[in-house]
Amino acid sequence: MSTVSQRRVARVPRSGGPEVIEIAFEDLPALNDGEVRVLVEAVGLNHAETLIRSGKYAVRVPFPFAAGGEGSGTVVETTSGANLPIGTRVCWGAILGSCADLLTAPASMLVRIPDALSFEDAACLPVAGLTTGGLGRVWPLPAGSTAVVWGAAGAVGRMLVALFADREVDVIGIATGDRTEAVRACGASRAIDRAGEDVLAAVRTHTNGHGATAVFDPIGAATFQTSLELMAPRGCLINYGELSGPAPAVDLYHLFPKSVFVTKYNGTQWLEGLGEFAKLIAHALDLAVKRRAVISPVAGRFRLDDVVDAYRLLESNPPGKVLVVPARDK
Repeated sequence: MSTVSQRRVARVPRSGGPEVIEIAFEDLPALNDGEVRVLVEAVGLNHAETLIRSGKYAVRVPFPFAAGGEGSGTVVETTSGANLPIGTRVCWGAILGSCADLLTAPASMLVRIPDALSFEDAACLPVAGLTTGGLGRVWPLPAGSTAVVWGAAGAVGRMLVALFADREVDVIGIATGDRTEAVRACGASRAIDRAGEDVLAAVRTHTNGHGATAVFDPIGAATFQTSLELMAPRGCLINYGELSGPAPAVDLYHLFPKSVFVTKYNGTQWLEGLGEFAKLIAHALDLAVKRRAVISPVAGRFRLDDVVDAYRLLESNPPGKVLVVPARDK
C-alpha cells in the first residue's frame, strides 16, 4: 500500500493564460470504499481546459481548481470495493485534478487499458471517447447518410470518423496537408485538404450536389458560414468547439432556404451521467485497437514542472496531442 501523504498537482488560482498555473502540494485524502490511488503516467491536455481557465467559457469551474481531466496510470493503492488490484493499468476522462503525480478516484470511473495500448496511447483517448459518444447521439445518421467532420485529424475528429465509418456512414473528413492520410486510415471515404482544396466544391462533388446530412464543427467562427452551406436540406450543423472563436449569432432567415438545423453541443445533455463514462471510454479504446490511426500523434511531452510550457504549446494548435508526463520530474 502507498505510504505517500501528499501529491504534486497543477493548480489554477485565477483566470488568465498558462502563466497563472502553478505547481502545489496537496494532502492525499484517505481512500473511501470503492476508491483507488493511481500513480499518473501520462496526462492528456484538452482545448476545453484553456477555455475554462479563461473564465469566459460556457462551462464554469470556480477558482482555484486543480488542472487536467484526462490521463493514464497504475493503481498503487486500492480498497475492498474497488475491484482494481494494485498494478492494474487504467485510464480515465472527466476527473478534475488529473494533472498531478497521484490521483484519487472512484474505481467505477477508471477503465483497464488493453495490452495493445501504451500509457501514452491511453492518455490520448478518454476525453475524445466521451465527446464522440455524445456527439454520435445528436443527429440520426443511418447507414448511407453523409457526415462532414471538420478537424478530422484531431483527437475528437479521428474518433468521430472511426465511429461513423463503423456505422457505415459516408464520412467526409477535413484536415490539412498530409494529415489527411490519417483521416483516411480512420475510415473516411473522402479526405479534404482544406489548405489546398475548395471544401465546399469538394463536398458538393462527393455528394452529387446534395450536401451532408450532418456537419460536425469544432472550429467555430472561421468555418460557420461554410458549414451552413455544406448541409443538405433538413441537415444539422453541430458546433462543439471554438478554436477560431465563438460561432456568430444565428439569423433564422439564413436557415430558411434548406430548412436546416443548428445546435451548440452540450455534453451534459447527451451523456447519461457518470455511470456510462467508463463504457464510452472502453469503446474508444476498442476503436483504437481496431484502427491505430485513431490515436493522435504526440506533439509534445512535458514534465509536470513544465506544465506552463505544455499549455502554451496546446494553445498554438499543434498537430497532435500534448502530454504531461509526471515521471519525467523524477
